[in-house]
Amino acid sequence: MKFAFFQGCNIPVRVEQYADSTEAVLQLFGIELVRIPEFNCCGYPVRNVDEKAYVVPSIRNMAIAEKAGLDIMVICNCCFASLMKAKNVIDRDQPLKDEINAMLAKEGLNYGGTTRIRHYLTVLHEDVGVEAIRKKIVNVCKGLNLSIIHGCHILRPREITRFDDSFVPRITEDLVATTGATSLDWRGKMECCGAALAGLNDELSRTLLQEKITGAQMAGADFVTPICSYCHLQFDTTQRHMVKESGAPVMPVLLFPQLLGLCLGIDEGRLGIARNSTIEGKNIEHIKSLLGSPVEEKKKKARPQAA
Repeated sequence: MKFAFFQGCNIPVRVEQYADSTEAVLQLFGIELVRIPEFNCCGYPVRNVDEKAYVVPSIRNMAIAEKAGLDIMVICNCCFASLMKAKNVIDRDQPLKDEINAMLAKEGLNYGGTTRIRHYLTVLHEDVGVEAIRKKIVNVCKGLNLSIIHGCHILRPREITRFDDSFVPRITEDLVATTGATSLDWRGKMECCGAALAGLNDELSRTLLQEKITGAQMAGADFVTPICSYCHLQFDTTQRHMVKESGAPVMPVLLFPQLLGLCLGIDEGRLGIARNSTIEGKNIEHIKSLLGSPVEEKKKKARPQAA
């Protein structure tokens, strides 16, 4: 199985470990991610400025993947939403489709609509499958609590993203369960982290972030696990700046493919765990101390209880 690997603009520069850990995990299941240098921005930065300028870059990316005969796999939630919206818009607007294809023709490209847009979690959940993941697990977590935060763009608007149930998402929960970790039921799980307000209203952006940090701490989380790369930057970078100013304790951040990779026996260096700025040596040792053999866990459960 092969996908065109769409990382967007932020991840290759600021969250490279997200791409590296995802690629390392999927390689174990025979999935090849093709990095295409011709890909451009998804258009997200101009979505509130010019609708056509927002749609055209995403359509161009799809045309590039279509020419290569590949579906696109996305790891940035904003990019995922942008590509899905562009596809939704152009498939309903033939004049716009003709206009954009006239532009693309200058590069020898054409959008026919055959390329699918997939989120990496959907690829893991549907193409690989939960049972196939469980069979390859060599380490399971016991007593590791995660505050998952989905971010704003993957679940809504659901008629566009078509990713899971917007109100009771199960895909992430099913995947986390394969590691043995606990996905906590906490208030911030599907709320905004404040990243979209950075540079516009920094005070409100940081207030929203602090609410999530406090919520995760109160819920008893060992780590925050952002699904969105913008959420990752809020918790892993902006939080660091806030902590320097306030002296408050750090809530460490662990990406899901990093955790899954550890459970699959992938080296922590390849997963880029130390590149998370909120991660310290003690955090990594804490995770390792909670990892055990799935065979041993089964034996423990099978042992009869003492009278």
